[in-house]
Amino acid sequence: MERLRSPRVTPSERAVLRTLAPGGLLTAAQLQRATAHTTRSIRNALARLHARGLIVPSRDRARWQLSPRGRAVAATIR
Repeated sequence: MERLRSPRVTPSERAVLRTLAPGGLLTAAQLQRATAHTTRSIRNALARLHARGLIVPSRDRARWQLSPRGRAVAATIR
C-alpha cells in the first residue's frame, strides 16, 4: 500500500479541505462564507486542489467535494 504524505497546502487550501472533510458538497461562495477567506483565494485554492486530484466537482460543476485522495489528505492536516 502506498504511503500518502501530507502535501504542502496553503491556508486557503487547508480551510477548503477542512470545510469539505465532513462530507460537504459546497459552492465556492459557501466555502468563502464558511472559511472567511476571500473569494479569489478560495477560487484559486479550488483550482489547485482540483488540479492535484484532491477535490472533484459535482455534475453541474457548481459544487465541490473531496475525492478519496482528498479525504485521506484532509485527515492528515487537522
